[in-house]
Amino acid sequence: MTLTPVMTALALLSLFIITLLIVFVVGYLKERFDAFRLKKVLMAKDESILQHAQQEETQKEGRFIRKISDSLWYAGFDMLHVNLFLLLVVLCALCGALFFYLLFDNLFALFIGLLIGGAIPFSVKNRLIEKRVREFNEALSEAMSVVVRMMRNGVGFEVALRRAVEISQSGLFQTLFTKYLQEKDVLSDEKAFENMFRHVDSAELRIFGLAIMIGKSSGGKFSNTLEKLEHSIKQRVLLQKKVTIATREAKVGSYMIVGLLIFIFFILDSNFDGKIIEHFFHTKEGKFEMLMILVWVGLGLLINEKLTKVQQ
Repeated sequence: MTLTPVMTALALLSLFIITLLIVFVVGYLKERFDAFRLKKVLMAKDESILQHAQQEETQKEGRFIRKISDSLWYAGFDMLHVNLFLLLVVLCALCGALFFYLLFDNLFALFIGLLIGGAIPFSVKNRLIEKRVREFNEALSEAMSVVVRMMRNGVGFEVALRRAVEISQSGLFQTLFTKYLQEKDVLSDEKAFENMFRHVDSAELRIFGLAIMIGKSSGGKFSNTLEKLEHSIKQRVLLQKKVTIATREAKVGSYMIVGLLIFIFFILDSNFDGKIIEHFFHTKEGKFEMLMILVWVGLGLLINEKLTKVQQ
């Protein structure tokens, strides 16, 4: 039996997947063994060795892995291990490579599919982070307005904050601040806010936490500071909404141009009795040309997104 290019590609991809699974399993077992061995050492040593081991573990862990781990928490995947996320990236990359190779029958398509497939989990993660930050900032702005109004009427800060959390329409905001209100009495305000910072990458939350800690350290009389902070956060949220609208308008223009090109393509194909589709989708040269066109269009959309994106 002769091996076709498709069968060869499938065999190579299967071998690659099996190899990656073995690597991840071995890495996971080694990590568990190292943790068990470290636990035995720590049981026989004092607390200074624990701190030293933690510092060594932090130094060994790469910056890239730490960045991915933090971003997974920001996206709401605090229970997802970094190795599992990287395995998902690899699987998506392999599926993308296989799909593009079967579609365009070209080794360059295999490489393009590998990049696009591997980028999909990162793209989804970044979109979730942006969505959570927008939702949280809007809820924080509304809660600050409630807190300031209640404090003007003589209500204490903590009572006003609890009431603002109860009436908030954001589930994310309620979850994080409910956890904060529970932890601040057991731990400290600083530790409770640090735990919140791990779940949402919001500059407004950091400003709010800093203002609360400074206000409480000065005796708790910080109603004027909260009023100024409430105005500042509200203005930042409104500005971010305007930036988001302007960015979407710029993106819509690019998508409309792409849609127009697709429409023109099918109009021309109907005028030439289907010969254009036959060339681009049924010949090897045409498939390669179509791949280059898609890469060029995708590169243009990516550049447009980077140029129109404004940092929060």
